Formats: sequence, structure tokens, C-alpha cells
Amino acid sequence: MIHFAPFKHCRWILLPGLFLIGACTGCKDDTVAPSSLPSYQAYFPIDSGTWIEYDADSVVHLPVDDAGEVDTAVEFYHFQLREVIDSVFIDGEGDTAIRINRYRRENDTLPWEYFNLWTAKRTSENVERTEDNVRFVKLAFPIDARKSWNGNAYNFFLEEVYIYRDLFQAKSVGPYAFDQTITVLQNEFSSNINRIYKEEIYARDVGMIQKQSDSVSVLIQSSGLPLILNGTEYTLTVRDYGH
Repeated sequence: MIHFAPFKHCRWILLPGLFLIGACTGCKDDTVAPSSLPSYQAYFPIDSGTWIEYDADSVVHLPVDDAGEVDTAVEFYHFQLREVIDSVFIDGEGDTAIRINRYRRENDTLPWEYFNLWTAKRTSENVERTEDNVRFVKLAFPIDARKSWNGNAYNFFLEEVYIYRDLFQAKSVGPYAFDQTITVLQNEFSSNINRIYKEEIYARDVGMIQKQSDSVSVLIQSSGLPLILNGTEYTLTVRDYGH
């Protein structure tokens, strides 16, 4: 869910037709990754046949009157996603890339239905993933708490500075306990009118195990508490994986 907390290292940007918002990053510690490049790459497997399933949950806050007292115009959605690494190919830059077949269903009593195709590639420098024809830099190597990079370096969105945190930590996500995980903080911002929080968690030898993407407009009430006016809170949580 959306986080309400003060943040540091903010960079202000103005999006057309939207409020003034900031792309921000939190504080970083000095922990350095204690392993080699092959170990870094293990956080994004690319072997054909590898698959992972997610529970997807979305909370959509419909527009409400600014004078509203409670956030009642809310819709909840739940479905499941399955991603399967189908095959490899050579992309336009001469790099080895992978095709990811994506499937969707409403619940586990129904069969999977083909949804769409995404692609990705893992190089010695980074992991890039193209989602709905938009290319993101998901990970940067070597994995180091002092590293930062522009996740939108290859797309039309404004710059977002990604950073690492909680490196090589054991975490329980969904039904699983993972020995080693890393977290990529993509955006963290809070103001009197906007709340943005975006992060992804990756597990060694598994890949992305959790995604959170929240972006809402808020009104600070007389009580000092924020009222969500509109926006979306979206999470993906691993439910199963294999090869």
C-alpha cells in the first residue's frame, strides 16, 4: 500500500496536465555487494523454460470531490499472471535477449490464457526489460548500495533515479522464504498533493518476486491526515515459480 513518510534526495519534475511531483530516492548505506558478476546476474535468470506466477492486486481510487470526508470511491481488482521465458534471440543491438510469454487468469480454478509478449536482456552491465514496448533498465551491475541509474534511460518518460537497498537480505514474500534478495527503489515521493512509491524485489535464482507501484493524488484534511482523491495502488506478489 501507499507509504506516507518524509523523503530525501528529491528531484522535482512537472508533468503536462499533472501536479508538480518529484522523483526521489531514499538514503543509502555503504554496504558493498560481496560477490562476483555471475552472482549478480543470478537475480535475473534467463534460462528458457523458467517461469514465475504472481498474484496481482490493484486498488483504484476513483475521482472524488475535494470536499469529501472519506475515500469511498474505490474499486478492487485481483487476478493472476504467469511469465514464461520462451526462447532467445539476437536483438537490434546485437545482444542476446529473451522472449517472455505472459498469461493471465482470474483465479487458480481457471486455465491460463495468453496475454502478451514482453522481452528482456541481461548484459554484463545491466538488465533491460521491454514492457508494452517501453524499455526500462531494471538492474545495474555490479549490485552495490552506492550505485544509482536512470531506469528510464531508453524510453520517453522523465528521468527516474533507481537505487539499491536491503541488499542480500533474507525475506519472506508470498508463500516463500528467500535466503538472498535485493530491493530496487524506483521512486519515493510525498507532498501535500501527491504520493508515489515504486519498488521491485528480486530473489537470487528466481527473479522478481514482488512489485509495488503506487501513485495517488491526495488532499490533506483538517485533521492532518491525507484523503486519497484518485490514483492506483498496484502490487505483484510471487505465488509459484519453477523451471
